[in-house]
Amino acid sequence: MSTGAVEPGRLVMVDIPGKRLGADDARFLREQRIRAVCLFRKNLGSEDEIRRLTADLRAVMGPQALIAIDQEGGSVVRATSLPQAPGAMALGAVDDAALCEQVGAGVARGLRHLGINWNFAPVLDVNNNPANPVIAERSFGADPHRVARLAGAWMRGSLGQGVACCVKHFPGHGDTHVDSHHALPTVDKSLAELEALELIPFRALKDAAPALMTAHIVYPQLDPEHPATLSRRVLTGLLREAIGYRGVVISDALMMKAVHDRYGHAR
Repeated sequence: MSTGAVEPGRLVMVDIPGKRLGADDARFLREQRIRAVCLFRKNLGSEDEIRRLTADLRAVMGPQALIAIDQEGGSVVRATSLPQAPGAMALGAVDDAALCEQVGAGVARGLRHLGINWNFAPVLDVNNNPANPVIAERSFGADPHRVARLAGAWMRGSLGQGVACCVKHFPGHGDTHVDSHHALPTVDKSLAELEALELIPFRALKDAAPALMTAHIVYPQLDPEHPATLSRRVLTGLLREAIGYRGVVISDALMMKAVHDRYGHAR
């Protein structure tokens, strides 16, 4: 599909500074025709405040507005006014797909009530490195087939309630020693090694996931120069062409130091 005629603002997700939509921010969103906003803890006040904020965003951005959040459950939740959902590791330990679907649906109902329609979850990273500082309990486990099965069920629950999902972090953040929020990790694995583990859940859910988030990680045997987020070899060659993924691809946050300190926002 060609995006030549699409206005740039329709392809950009931004964040906003506070719990209310100020006049200057509203003007910027309207003039730039921004379609998507990601909400963080700084934006979330009381339930009524959140609902007012999302209504104001939708009024400015239009009925196709995408209002997103990271509400995985466990340690990664932004909307703390909602019931606390168990993390993926706990669900993986129970190993019950029906329960995962119910949890995904429950999280989605809460988000939909707040006016949020896109959740950056579930995590497809395989928890195969006990020294990993950032994935750990966010993963459904060390078995990639279990990860695919349980994450797929969680996603079905969310989609059934009308909240889009976003699997992450392609091509896999499970085997890193560095948190990409703070520095640029490297995973020195061959494509064959990735296919045998990290890529299994992404291949399994490629036709079910409406969106996929990239990892700020360098895989030198795939692309020695660029992290996956900025790599044509990884995102076009591997994800689009070899795996055949046709959904939306979105970067992880560009203010994370793994990208920001080397490339900056604009580049």
